[in-house]
Amino acid sequence: MNDTFLTDTYSFLADGGHMGVLIREKDWTTTSLGAIDQWPQSLKTTLSTFLPSRFPVVLFWGPDLIQFYNNAAASTIQMAGRHPAGLGQRADECWTSLWPTVQPLIADALQGKTGGDDKQLIPVVRDGQQVDAYWAYSYSPVRDETGRIAGVLVAFTETTHTVAVVKRYQEQEEKLRFAINAAELGTWNFDPITEIIDGNQRLRSWIGQPDDVLLTRALIRQTIIPDDRQRISDAIAFALNPVSGGQYDIIYRIINPTTQEQRTVRARGQAHFRNGIAHRFSGTLQDITAEITAQQQLEKANEDLLDQIRRFAFVTDFMPQMVWSTLPDGRQDFFNQRWFDFTGLTHEGSVGRGWASVLHPDDFDRSIEAWRSSMQTGDPYEIEYRMKRHDGQYRWLLVRALPLRDETDNRILRWFGTCTDIHDQKTLSASLEQQVEERTSALQLANLDLKRSNENLERFAYVASHDLQEPLRKIQSFGDILKSTYGDQLSDGLSYLDRMQGAAGRMSVLIKDLLSFSRISTQRESFRSIPLQRVVADVESDLELIIQETSARLDVGPLPTVVGDEGQLDQLFMNLISNALKFHQAGQPPRITIRSERISAAEIPTQLTPPRPARHYHQLTVADNGIGFDEKYVDRIFQVFQRLHSRNQYSGTGIGLAIVQKVVENHGGLISVASQPGQGTTFTVYLPG
Repeated sequence: MNDTFLTDTYSFLADGGHMGVLIREKDWTTTSLGAIDQWPQSLKTTLSTFLPSRFPVVLFWGPDLIQFYNNAAASTIQMAGRHPAGLGQRADECWTSLWPTVQPLIADALQGKTGGDDKQLIPVVRDGQQVDAYWAYSYSPVRDETGRIAGVLVAFTETTHTVAVVKRYQEQEEKLRFAINAAELGTWNFDPITEIIDGNQRLRSWIGQPDDVLLTRALIRQTIIPDDRQRISDAIAFALNPVSGGQYDIIYRIINPTTQEQRTVRARGQAHFRNGIAHRFSGTLQDITAEITAQQQLEKANEDLLDQIRRFAFVTDFMPQMVWSTLPDGRQDFFNQRWFDFTGLTHEGSVGRGWASVLHPDDFDRSIEAWRSSMQTGDPYEIEYRMKRHDGQYRWLLVRALPLRDETDNRILRWFGTCTDIHDQKTLSASLEQQVEERTSALQLANLDLKRSNENLERFAYVASHDLQEPLRKIQSFGDILKSTYGDQLSDGLSYLDRMQGAAGRMSVLIKDLLSFSRISTQRESFRSIPLQRVVADVESDLELIIQETSARLDVGPLPTVVGDEGQLDQLFMNLISNALKFHQAGQPPRITIRSERISAAEIPTQLTPPRPARHYHQLTVADNGIGFDEKYVDRIFQVFQRLHSRNQYSGTGIGLAIVQKVVENHGGLISVASQPGQGTTFTVYLPG
């Protein structure tokens, strides 16, 4: 569009951006407004006012409430699925589903009223799904040249995030109230300046003060047991000192002056400071009377139980096993005489972590971990470990412990354990393991024999290939002599001679490839660190002539250093790159891309199983733009002598990719391939690293 024409003829749309262009290009004769030239000046003025606005604005004009909107509103209307069709559309046709909600508001505006809302629900489409969205909007009437109301202007913005934040805040506030009620907490807020305290209903009920009584520090002090008052005063003074960090945590007793009911409570609070002066001090009060009573009862029960243990000790001293017991928290409080006889420790040297001093260092961590697990779960403790006897010999023990529980509430009252000497049984087990090791050694010898057999096979393959190559060389040499000496006399026989030499040449290549495959299958050279960047560079140098002839381009990214056999890795890349050059598309120069990425074992495709698992792998990809192949032949391409094309189309023995797979397997890796006819091929190699 000619911008000068737009500015001169429709200047009121000049600052309208994209929406200005859409308004100018729309055929308005199909609407009740008619052509733009017929529009009233009031409409043009209104459009020129809100179209440049960076806030979303919608205008409904005329009896049919024809819809206009600016650039800022277009994206929102797009989410509702009504842009750009909504431009010039009647309001009731554009917003059919929302019309019952929108129509009364527009009717109010047409009566001269203004209004709005800050959280109107209007669903929108995001990422292909309809979601709830909230909007703040305001609407107002727009008057024409005669002063009549001719339209309604609606400005809006999305408030979904704000509504969500408010909702989360309300939910958190409700959860806090629920938690306080569920925990049966009293809450308080102390003003350090006025010493006035604001407490919830539960706190007032505990201290026997109704809602109309002003809670002061002096009044609260009277509800505290006298013996605890000074401690509380000191704790409050410390909390109100900025050096304390404002922390307040204390246990004390209170009494209801009306009912004389006494409670033990735990007060927790936090003082807040401004310019080094405490201006607010608030917290909670928890009734822990039941817990304190239960703890006292438990201590009394433990005393009674300890008295029983003293009687029990007399019996256990005559047992062959070592017997011990601990409190519910794991602290040892009893060992029988057999323990002291075996370890040579005293009672003082056994309690705490002292008993672990005779534990074998290699067994320490797992024994402690197993004990902690039993302490947390209440499950029986059972483990075998070595303990040093008083004469310095480490002996294997079977250790078991069971919890003694309260019959009423199933609480653990104490742990009882035994240590049984099983060293002789373990020694017998070790003898059996020795026999297993001997069998394993025999298996290793068998593997060594297999290795020797492979070496003999390799020597045989080398000799056989040499003996086969010599006759072929003679066939080729005599063929050359026949051609040079008697070529003009052979007439049709010359073609037979050429075919004979071609067959001999292919046979020679096949023998060489078979020898290479045999060596890779049977030989394991000593592995060392090999930089693949150098390997690929050497291969690229060897293939320089064919690369130039085909105008091929190799794009080689940074490659890692791996542990392997350099000769085998050279054959791996030689075969992959040669294949990419050989199977290029006619009339299209080969493009070969080689990339590397280090990945974890978990990222390897699940259908691939590494022969020797490793934690990380180097993922190497060799991709080309060649002729490709149907992936239904994937299982065939790595087999010896398997070809997807005739020898007349592409030369080769069908052994190259079998060599590639064998090299990868020798290095403990995996290989996969992805291809489509006419779309190139990508080989992916995973080598441990």
